[in-house]
Amino acid sequence: MKLRYHIFLVMALFSGMVMAQDIVINDISITGNRQSRESVILRELVFSKGDTVAAAQLQNVLDVSRNNIINTSLFNYVYVTADTVSGTAVNIGVKVEERWYIWPVVDLVFEDRNISTWIRNPNWSRFSVGAGVDIQNMRGLNEKLHVTGRLGYQKGVSLSYSDIALDRAKRHLFGFSTSYDIVHNTAYKTESNKPLYVTIDGNPIRQHYSAGINYLYRPGINERHTVGITFEHTNIDDTLLALNRHYWGGNHTRRSNINLAYSYANDRRDVHFYPLEGTFFKLTGKIDIALDGSLVSTSVYPEFGFYKTLAARWFYAGVLNGKMTVANTQSYLEEKALGYGSNYLRGYEDYVMDGHYFALMKNTLRFLVMPTQVVEIKWLSALSKFNKIHFTLYANVFSDFGYIYNHYPAQGNTFENVFLYGGGAGLDLVTYYDIVIRVDYSVNKKREGGFYITLITPFF
Repeated sequence: MKLRYHIFLVMALFSGMVMAQDIVINDISITGNRQSRESVILRELVFSKGDTVAAAQLQNVLDVSRNNIINTSLFNYVYVTADTVSGTAVNIGVKVEERWYIWPVVDLVFEDRNISTWIRNPNWSRFSVGAGVDIQNMRGLNEKLHVTGRLGYQKGVSLSYSDIALDRAKRHLFGFSTSYDIVHNTAYKTESNKPLYVTIDGNPIRQHYSAGINYLYRPGINERHTVGITFEHTNIDDTLLALNRHYWGGNHTRRSNINLAYSYANDRRDVHFYPLEGTFFKLTGKIDIALDGSLVSTSVYPEFGFYKTLAARWFYAGVLNGKMTVANTQSYLEEKALGYGSNYLRGYEDYVMDGHYFALMKNTLRFLVMPTQVVEIKWLSALSKFNKIHFTLYANVFSDFGYIYNHYPAQGNTFENVFLYGGGAGLDLVTYYDIVIRVDYSVNKKREGGFYITLITPFF
């Protein structure tokens, strides 16, 4: 018995010594990248050729590197493997399957903030159709070119080119954008928690031109600093000022603005478009200065996300974000809070809330109903970037809490300066090309409920 015990002890000690050894990255090979440059992929790895990694941490660094490459949104499938070439050295293989990068843009804009709201009361005067092209991997360097034109509720053109690397290490990036919009129908104030619109036939009610540049510094994989400056010139019809003298904080129908913005982001989520693990922190500051001196507005937008696996197939997602705005005058355009863009409280999809400050907490408990399935469609075999589809299904329950403070509360806007809460349940279908299709049933504090469909996609 003693002999067996000693033999077992020696084997355990030897095994521990092996696991404690450092593994040398002997070589890194990349395959499948027909268009994407190797440098773009190598930038996302948390190791380099010649580095040493603790044996116990090898699988973790492979998984993290794989997620980093997926988060470039350049590939549908990524495989990172290690092949042992000696007792303490491995060769790393990175295999990718590229996406389709050139997209004709068909931009359907529902001005009612979501498809469900528009379906209930379809109004073609608040509907826009855009067409153009979106190239997501210019020159194989993950640069993005976007050119569109719009007709309908909004008319105009826009051009942007972003993520242009200024150095080989891709730590310093540059971008620019410009746009021109003509609008005949726009919201001019909020009443009874809903935006009021005005339409003028003939002359446009609003014309807007903007041109801006931005600089991004990425010292590491997880951190980003972004600085931007934008020049804007806007003409409005005097009808807007007659309907709301506080529309934009001045009594002139023409204005030129300079917008300055800075943001810092620390993103440690596993998969950015549908995270299950990790944390996210972002802080954005903006200063809007009217050159005629009529408006000076400063806003700060903090955001924090926490994602955690609770048990097998169970996941929690918590997101806390807010806004703080200080302005020298009352301005409807500067007071938009919840119900605009991605800042909304579930259960209140049909409403908007204005204010100078808001805090929003979104809690979601997810259950993995169907693990990731991969299906190959044979009749699409000629389109190799589309015939291999993966999809995952989650069920969820959620509860949201928020508060909006408005210095100038309007009578009838009952969701301002009060505590808000809502909740519900739904299904999330997660599939390739970073597409998430959500179907939710949510209820607000007034016990109003409804079904809502949300399509999340990076290119429409």
